[in-house]
Amino acid sequence: MKNILILIIFICISFGAKANVRTLEIGSLYYQCKPYQAVDFNFGKLSQSDQVKAMLCKTTLIGVVNTGYNLCQSLKWYYKNANDESKNILIGLSSWYANEQVESENKLIMGFNNWAEKNQHLWKEFVTGIPFKRDYMAKNYYCNLK
Repeated sequence: MKNILILIIFICISFGAKANVRTLEIGSLYYQCKPYQAVDFNFGKLSQSDQVKAMLCKTTLIGVVNTGYNLCQSLKWYYKNANDESKNILIGLSSWYANEQVESENKLIMGFNNWAEKNQHLWKEFVTGIPFKRDYMAKNYYCNLK
């Protein structure tokens, strides 16, 4: 139980820290990702400035995915030997922050863009925060602890 509390504190600290980088806002990231999707992910068809935006889009979303995937793997490890109370806590954490591996970067970008269009009220939130991770990543790339 002590290890789980330490893990929860670590997660809260690492995910609660907000960067002062505007590109991490959902709305800003959407405007970086959308031109790349508009040319059917053909990097060569983008202007030089849109190529930079496409790279920021990809690297940001891949970073979010990799963080969620690594957390999923850690939670699976803890889950194996956890008692029932701890298992419930771990399941709750996985449904907010963790995700399985994403196989297609293009599908990830399309999914993010579609989600962002439907959730414009969240555009000032950070893509590294709870709304995107919980409402899109954890639901579409579910981390199964069992």
